[in-house]
Amino acid sequence: MNRIAILIPLVLWFLLAMNCPVSGAEVGEPLPDFSVPTFDGKSFARAGFAGKPLLLVFWNTWCVECLRDLPEINRLAREFAPRGLVVLAINTGLNDTESKAREYWKKYGYGFPTGFDHSFAIGTAFRVRGVPTVFLADSKGIVRYKQSVPPKDMEERFKQLTGK
Repeated sequence: MNRIAILIPLVLWFLLAMNCPVSGAEVGEPLPDFSVPTFDGKSFARAGFAGKPLLLVFWNTWCVECLRDLPEINRLAREFAPRGLVVLAINTGLNDTESKAREYWKKYGYGFPTGFDHSFAIGTAFRVRGVPTVFLADSKGIVRYKQSVPPKDMEERFKQLTGK
């Protein structure tokens, strides 16, 4: 039964990924429109950060790499948010629950907002194929970075994103 409980969401995720639209959040393309309620009771939408660069990470509580990389994202948020970078995390909702994600977020005390993608609609729009997936978008909403790890050269990338 446990194997089936794990296998079904993974198969669904694969099928969703295979049906992703051809356009999406790839480097050089605009970010898809999205809106997600955050754990602090607010809502975060693409329109809400127009004119600002964005660092966005998709994650899950069961993801070992997320456990490794989220502290680095948190450090980047502390360093670059005061300089104008918007930082957001979205739990994909795949084989996860919102209550489990909230507990995880509270346990580790991350200082930037996160939300929960109940239907994987946002993940699909962004063509997320695994977690973590990290995006950097410039102030015009164009994706400039998409990888499974945070950028190691963030200072240089931030200068490119902002011209500062």
